[in-house]
Amino acid sequence: MVQELARAYPEAQIIASDLRAEASDAAFRLDNVTFVAGDILDPQLFESLFRHPIDAVFHLAAALTLVAENSFERGMDINIHALIRLLEACRLQGNSPKLIFASSVSTFGGELPETVDDYVRQTPQTSYGAHKVIGEQLINDYSRRGYLDGRSLRLPIVLTHPGPPTASVSDRIASLIREPLSGQHTVCTIHPDTALAVASVDTVVRSMLKLLTVPAHAFPETRALNLPALTVTPQQITDAVVHRLAPDTSMPIEWDKDPVLQNVVDSWPSHFSSKKALELGLEPDSTVDAIIDAFLDDYSFRQKINIP
Repeated sequence: MVQELARAYPEAQIIASDLRAEASDAAFRLDNVTFVAGDILDPQLFESLFRHPIDAVFHLAAALTLVAENSFERGMDINIHALIRLLEACRLQGNSPKLIFASSVSTFGGELPETVDDYVRQTPQTSYGAHKVIGEQLINDYSRRGYLDGRSLRLPIVLTHPGPPTASVSDRIASLIREPLSGQHTVCTIHPDTALAVASVDTVVRSMLKLLTVPAHAFPETRALNLPALTVTPQQITDAVVHRLAPDTSMPIEWDKDPVLQNVVDSWPSHFSSKKALELGLEPDSTVDAIIDAFLDDYSFRQKINIP
């Protein structure tokens, strides 16, 4: 994300902050990128990040589904309390900075239509989903008051970062691509025929950069919209991955269903669309093969497995 933003805006000074990111990463060696290590729960972090006027903020930090389910307090601290501190930092800037907020497919749940669009009622079935709904509404209100110019993009399962693996539900799906292609074994804990709404990292980044350029009047009712998604199954992902492995490779994926994770995934929309997003030029990935090809082309993954 940082690399693409730096290249799209070479004249801008970009501040990148993360808990675990390393300053040696290629993105942070770019001339117009400054790296600030910090914990979003540390109030002093916002003081350092907003020391100078900020024109735009991309807020991607979150306590994901399993973390928020296992620790109510930590989920609230990261997803709600820290978000409010960020919104207040934007408000106190006085220049109504743009804010791109990573929301989630998990804001929807319960009984859903076959295709979930922007106007389906949000009934989240997890704390994480509830936190994202609250975040969307806060951003709507701060935008209405002119304190900031927000845009919330609801993301499906994102495939896939180069690792190391995380404990998130979505990364359990991502591991079906990452681990076999790096010569490692993985276990899929959901049913192979589960329909999943997914998007590639490249599509997410392009869409967020696109939203940065959209004028505020394009969002008359709400600042939140879905990112149109491709629907696939773990079996389809597995078939596409195995097709890329050497013929004599033993099956690197086994199946061991986890009822808790299955219930979480089953509560998410399996078909995810948005007329508004399509009008703005945000499009889904075309095929699972295209998602895998994009992942194999990713520089950080190639470096991880020593491909020049």
